[in-house]
Amino acid sequence: MKLICKKCKEEAKKVIISRYEYQKSIVLEDVEAYECPKCHEFIFTEKQIENIEKKVEVIKFHKFSFERKLTISGRSLVINIPEDVVRHMNLAKGKTTKLTPLDDKHFIVEVE
Repeated sequence: MKLICKKCKEEAKKVIISRYEYQKSIVLEDVEAYECPKCHEFIFTEKQIENIEKKVEVIKFHKFSFERKLTISGRSLVINIPEDVVRHMNLAKGKTTKLTPLDDKHFIVEVE
């Protein structure tokens, strides 16, 4: 199948993208695409887009988010974890967690 870059009019070459951020915080691995050799834009066929959307649905099934306000307990700030997340991650009182700041707006919480 020949795909032509609309911008450069060059024939795109089939490639595998090792890491492709489809949406914010949804990173896919080993995504098949076509790449323009001149401008390096990615072009996708309908079948490739269908495959990407299937991968994203699986990720979104396991990834959900909630907004919570910070509260205070003693001299510490507290974030309440919603019951759905507790059930999904099999959390329980007394489990050890690790908090890692990434920058001034993000951190990772790992449950050990």
